[in-house]
Amino acid sequence: MNNSLSLKKSHITTIVICLLVISSISVGFKLSQVDFTEPSISEDTYVYILGAFSIINGDFSQPDRKALGWSIFISPFYLFVDSTDFLHYLNITRILSISISTITIIPMYILARRFFDEKYSLVASCLFAFEPHLNINSVFGLSEPIFILAIILSTIFILQKNHSWYFYLSFLLVGVVWWIRVNGFIIVVILSIIFFIVYKPTPKNFFKCLLCIALVIIIVSPVLIQRYDQFGDPLYFAFSDNYFIGDDIRHFSENTKDIQYSASDYIQDNGIIGFAERFGLTGFGNLASSLLKMLFPYLIILVPFGILFSLRTFAQDRDYIKSIWILLLISIGSVVIQFSIAPDMRFIYHTFPFLIILSTIVIQRIVKHGLSTFSFSEKQKNFFLVGIICVVIILSGTFTLRIDTPDKLLSQERIEFSKILTQKFNGKILDVGDTLRLLTYTQLQNSPNLFKEFKISTYDFVVGRQSNIFASENMLERTVLYAQSLDELIEIGKEYDLKYIAINEKPQSVWYPYLSTIYDEGENYPFLTKVLDTEKMGFKKFKVKVFEINYNKFILNET
Repeated sequence: MNNSLSLKKSHITTIVICLLVISSISVGFKLSQVDFTEPSISEDTYVYILGAFSIINGDFSQPDRKALGWSIFISPFYLFVDSTDFLHYLNITRILSISISTITIIPMYILARRFFDEKYSLVASCLFAFEPHLNINSVFGLSEPIFILAIILSTIFILQKNHSWYFYLSFLLVGVVWWIRVNGFIIVVILSIIFFIVYKPTPKNFFKCLLCIALVIIIVSPVLIQRYDQFGDPLYFAFSDNYFIGDDIRHFSENTKDIQYSASDYIQDNGIIGFAERFGLTGFGNLASSLLKMLFPYLIILVPFGILFSLRTFAQDRDYIKSIWILLLISIGSVVIQFSIAPDMRFIYHTFPFLIILSTIVIQRIVKHGLSTFSFSEKQKNFFLVGIICVVIILSGTFTLRIDTPDKLLSQERIEFSKILTQKFNGKILDVGDTLRLLTYTQLQNSPNLFKEFKISTYDFVVGRQSNIFASENMLERTVLYAQSLDELIEIGKEYDLKYIAINEKPQSVWYPYLSTIYDEGENYPFLTKVLDTEKMGFKKFKVKVFEINYNKFILNET
């Protein structure tokens, strides 16, 4: 008995050591993507941080397009720091995000144990830990890591037939998911379907499911009540009134944000076929393209075979495989319309753990059964597995370091450019080509008392103005305007007090294609006066020109 117990302890120790090694390598990949001396370029991070300060200051109001869950989680950690440097709070947020992403490797292992033995569960943990898109995302201080963690945990609990009361924990966590992301209700639908797959549709289970949904509603009721109080709709989302207007830029534009345009309006103007093409075919096309990019470099090989193998389960519980399929299909299907407008892979990052389960099935079938055909020994199979993991590490490392290695000089020049803008200019400025990403950071750094005393309720989070946290008469204010031509832009700009246009050397802007030539040909437009040129100021990588609009000359030019 003692020997058996000792062997069991040794077995557990081996698993723990393996998970620690996997986590350490994963942390290394993550840290290679972050420079703690430089700010993040994701403005969503700034909104979460300001939300945390709002909570610290006793204001639990909600931004119009964000949930408060992540801000609530990070807010207590800010209490341990007393600094006027916004970068310190940004780094706390990034460290927490990296930590959560790393810790999630353990729940990923536990989830995999619902499908595999210890060996292949470790393989699944590796695929998750080394996934380059998740590692890169983890350094921004965004809500995806904690969202993924909550979904994995909720799935672990519901896929537990031997402990029937665990599903209550699963739905409790779904309530937490709803606090983290505004699309949490989709997960409620998914888990409700999975519940009946795992526990079967009996009258008794139907009642239990209703209790679970009631539990979720109780947990999220503060969110729903608060959004109703603020916006008049418990499920309010910033773009809900004009979601089907069809263009991402119009959602953010100052001159079109108040337009109300529903699905029926679009159908009335373009017909049902036009609606299907715009929000169906376009969405599916963008989604397919995003999935291919997301699965690169190694899941793109494994997932297709995983789909095929999962259709005929071998060692896995059939109900559990069905549950994975439900989660994937509804999660991906629910974002088709969203991807027709704004195809952002972050919307489907929470599907990674389940795509990895399918991928691990492939590896299991090849190693455990495929190699047996050629009479490979167990030792040789293990060597093959190690080889697969090594290939995954190499591919992940190469992809990570090649694609998104921080460019310190570029980041420094971005900051310097933003500092110059805030010191020398005021009024509204149009961003063409991702030139003003760090303007928010610079304004926050220059206003420590304002960001530390920030309250959401005292600031109007107007769509398209999240970057203008402290906009005033004496401050540069970033704006977005919708127009289909330069002349139309100038005419609208006059109405909305647009003063400057900042344009990158290589704008690559789908919002303002007609401005792509202005960087080189600005002198051909008498109503545009160049007031800043970073290349002439000695900038090596960040090359931007800022033009001031002369509306009097524009009128004369037209006549």
